[in-house]
Amino acid sequence: GTALIAACLDVANGCAAPLLVQLDHADGESDVLSALAAGVHGVMLDGCRKPLEENRRWTASLAQRVHAAGASVEAELGLLAGEEDGLSVAEKDAKMTDPAVVASFLAATKVDALAVTIGNVHGKYAVSPPLLDWARLDAVRAEAGDTPLVLHGASGLPEEQIRRAIRASICKFNVNTE
Repeated sequence: GTALIAACLDVANGCAAPLLVQLDHADGESDVLSALAAGVHGVMLDGCRKPLEENRRWTASLAQRVHAAGASVEAELGLLAGEEDGLSVAEKDAKMTDPAVVASFLAATKVDALAVTIGNVHGKYAVSPPLLDWARLDAVRAEAGDTPLVLHGASGLPEEQIRRAIRASICKFNVNTE
């Protein structure tokens, strides 16, 4: 809630290095508006469970409001598999980011960064090293233009895959302590 945001902002304001506070995986308008009122620097709009057109409209509408409040917007295109998502491995391929819709999604939503799904998962990976779809990432990068790309579910990725993702233009990684 807002007390946690206030505490995070207090820590961020006391740091010598730049530190931003972002609301992650926001899927409700009221949560986004409350976080903006509390002073977050960015919002990760998570409409990935919505059908594509609904995700596009919802993200575009909220991105406009987030930008008007002076904050940045990250959006997710594709749905990560994993324990918290209740998806089986067999279902994940249908949820990966489709390079064919990236450019139109970005043009419609005007988001500042795009979280992609290329075989990355929330939680523990079933195989080691994880099987990431590097060709898909290259195709997404080609369609995304200058928009920064984000990789969620980076916990448990070996160093070489992190380095490869950086070479493929991933600018931000989300990690957890699974």
